[in-house]
Amino acid sequence: MGFTPFVDDLGFVVALILAGAVVLTYTAIRGFMSLLRNDPAQLRSSIKGSAIPAGIIGFLALALGLFTEFTWPFLLSDGLGSYNIFFGDITTLFGMVLVVYSIVAFYGLKLEYAGLFGFVAGVITAWYGYWGYTTLVSPGVLGLTKDPLETFLLYGAFAAAGVFSLPAALIVDWYLDHPGPTFAKVSLSLRPISDRAEPTAKDGEGAANPRFHLPYYVYLLAMWFPIFMCLAAIAAWFYIGDILPGHLASPP
Repeated sequence: MGFTPFVDDLGFVVALILAGAVVLTYTAIRGFMSLLRNDPAQLRSSIKGSAIPAGIIGFLALALGLFTEFTWPFLLSDGLGSYNIFFGDITTLFGMVLVVYSIVAFYGLKLEYAGLFGFVAGVITAWYGYWGYTTLVSPGVLGLTKDPLETFLLYGAFAAAGVFSLPAALIVDWYLDHPGPTFAKVSLSLRPISDRAEPTAKDGEGAANPRFHLPYYVYLLAMWFPIFMCLAAIAAWFYIGDILPGHLASPP
């Protein structure tokens, strides 16, 4: 093949994915600690503080994903014909999710729709990972990459994190919308917060400062996001260590 201006940036893309996973994992852990302490101000501060690094990472990932989509010079006969789809699509989705999150976080908007976007992106990523791992590329050979298992684990971890970003976002939105000494019972009622019944003297006997605790379902719904995001960061770390030597030795 003749000269092509395309640059192999897969290593840097995975590095951005790793950085994004670390930022989101750290933010989720800080946010959960704020929930445990019943500190909505600190929770808002942690979310807003993550907006700039998440936005920078997301913008770069989005640009590189689109670059891969539009400039991919290889053909199916080269054995790399579908890599712009397999890697470029997911990198673009990852960048879009981070950009949306950064805007929502910076302006203090509801996380609900960013979580919904993350959920959809997670489901799409799961399908890409599945077909990338199970596609028969030649007789007896499965996987679109030389590292099909590592790629499958990377895509699977990010897919799970994306899916569980929606319940985590809903929990955070509900908590911030219903401040108080206890975690408000989740309800579909549209009654304003100000309509909440005031505690009576009898209710306050022996419990003037009731201990704040999170219901078990909050743990069940909210904890999976940082867990899977941390696993995604670990998978990205091992993946970049696995692919970087080969890509440095024989770039396109």
